[in-house]
Amino acid sequence: MGDQLEFRLRVVWTGEGRLAVEAAVSVACWCDTDHATHDVDAFRLLVDEENSPPGAFRVCAERLTGWPADLGNADHWRTRAGLPTRRPR
Repeated sequence: MGDQLEFRLRVVWTGEGRLAVEAAVSVACWCDTDHATHDVDAFRLLVDEENSPPGAFRVCAERLTGWPADLGNADHWRTRAGLPTRRPR
């Protein structure tokens, strides 16, 4: 498996049937036990009386675009989250 770094912005239904908007950085798992991926920085905003769907989407999009572009290195994010930075042998 090659390396993986994803920046995600998505609208989801919660387990309680509420709408939420999420922004996340995800990396490929290089742990001894393969977890597939890890969200190393994630933010979720519930849609409610204070946060309209467009407002929640805007806040999460700003969060996503606020992550520095020069940090597009998956190992940077793994180190930040305390994950292994090299595949186990």
